[in-house]
Amino acid sequence: MTSEQLRDLVVGVNTPTPVHDGREVPYLNLDNAASTPALKVVRDETNRMLDWYASIHRGAGYKSQLASAWYEMARKRVLKYVGADLDYHCVVLTHNTTDAINRLAAKFPHDNDQSVVISHAEHHANDLPWRDRGKVARVPVSPAGEIDPDDLDKVLRQEAGRARLVSITGALNVTGTIQPIHDLARVAHKHGVRIAVDAAQLAPHVPIDMTGNSEDERIDFLMLSAHKMYAPLGGGALIGPREFFATTCPSVRGGGAVMAVEPDAVFWAEPPNRDEAGSPNVVGAVAMAASMRALTEIGWEVLEDAERRLTKRFLEGLDKIPGATMYGLGPDQLDRRLGVIAFNLDGVPHAKVAAALAYEHGIGVRNGCFCAHPFVLTMMKVSPEEARTYSEQVRTGNKSLIPGAVRVSFGLYNTEADVDRVLDALAQIARGEFALEYEEESSHGEFHPVQGAIDFEHILSNGLHVGASVG
Repeated sequence: MTSEQLRDLVVGVNTPTPVHDGREVPYLNLDNAASTPALKVVRDETNRMLDWYASIHRGAGYKSQLASAWYEMARKRVLKYVGADLDYHCVVLTHNTTDAINRLAAKFPHDNDQSVVISHAEHHANDLPWRDRGKVARVPVSPAGEIDPDDLDKVLRQEAGRARLVSITGALNVTGTIQPIHDLARVAHKHGVRIAVDAAQLAPHVPIDMTGNSEDERIDFLMLSAHKMYAPLGGGALIGPREFFATTCPSVRGGGAVMAVEPDAVFWAEPPNRDEAGSPNVVGAVAMAASMRALTEIGWEVLEDAERRLTKRFLEGLDKIPGATMYGLGPDQLDRRLGVIAFNLDGVPHAKVAAALAYEHGIGVRNGCFCAHPFVLTMMKVSPEEARTYSEQVRTGNKSLIPGAVRVSFGLYNTEADVDRVLDALAQIARGEFALEYEEESSHGEFHPVQGAIDFEHILSNGLHVGASVG
């Protein structure tokens, strides 16, 4: 498929957006690592499903039974998409990756004599939930965020008998580094420890095979989000051993998770229902399944080739901009990274770069620490003493001095013209060519034009007409 054919699969890619001089330009979304737009097939499938939406399970009505079947088909699609072992794994449908990891963490009772092993490059979603489960042991990473299986082996030997889980990212949301998850699984299993993979960034970009080539390579738990996979309707998944779910307490309790309830006793349902209390997000599950089917049908070779082509073009172009510093693996290691690129421009705060791209060029990127503060600070060589000073400033309400970077991240619908457009804009910013004057709001650490920011409340109150000027 050509880049234009891929682009035609996605909703809203040419939405007109106002810029500083009153023009409207096609919005360029390069913040796909945070969330992607919807595929048209996802929109169409969910619209079709809404005609038949009903509360699922235990409903006698036709719509309820149809919706129940739709929901269970989505569950099967998730298992197929990640190459799960149907005899070993089952899937709990969740709200997103963060929800999935928190549900998994809740199944481990607090125990200060036991530990969970994570890397130093984890998203907060795969760090904070483990901190109140007991000790957290951290595997060091390279400046690009690479986890060396030998380093995991060393940590597990140090944690001998205490580690009860290894939980690591499959691909970094900061530098796009892809981890050798099956090599890490072999190390974890050698020590008799299960492994969980945060696949929030991995799942939209590369094929996943939880079974691996052997039992030692098998991924025990895997968590993902639909909103990063062109299905932004609140779906997610926690895939894990059926036996584990059957022998641990439900992470969320309520209706739908039980077989029977007495005043002084509860008889929990079999997995996965016992971990899906409450009315589930049926539409989100259907949307997630539709996106997984579509990505599979497009083909991973097509998707990976397109992403590598864009990433190579951007990295080589960024290298030609004076004062640009890129973090992570270079264009000679495209097979080990995603199209997720963090960088800075000398002398221009990361928040100002992001603001200028938005207000003057109609380009959306992400900036800051990307919910991975410990790694970003290390990546930028911020000392522990400096990091503590920044934390104290934030606690007083001043976010203006927090270190961070700018992040560009590609989706399947981005084109080489998109790459050239953002590179041209970054070159102007690096030269100090700003069409607007900016001021920083210290309480948020954000930059806005002195001439005045957009009144988004007014836009929403007037039918989403975007034709208001920026300055």
